[in-house]
Amino acid sequence: MKPSLYLLKKQNGRTEATMNTEIHVVVVDLDKSKKYPLNFVCILPQTATSLRKHTNIFSKIFGPSSSDVARQLLHRALKREKDTEIKKELTKRLKALKPTLTVSKYNN
Repeated sequence: MKPSLYLLKKQNGRTEATMNTEIHVVVVDLDKSKKYPLNFVCILPQTATSLRKHTNIFSKIFGPSSSDVARQLLHRALKREKDTEIKKELTKRLKALKPTLTVSKYNN
């Protein structure tokens, strides 16, 4: 499997006042096909919590290394992306995947 990200930017809304931009981040397998949607694998989860869910397809495919794979894919996509809105979304997702440290109030 040769996973990569495919980024879809979509405008939603009926008027300019209600218009918003949605960015979908999907995982594709370039070994299957070079063209989307034939190479579609799954949607990339937005948070680390989503990656840990047993029902998550991304986690089922990539197993225990799913967080690392997600980070690598996002970093790669961020390097090549030029659109500022998509770059913001990729950066937001990278921050959401950072491991969080829990500090106990009882530790000295």
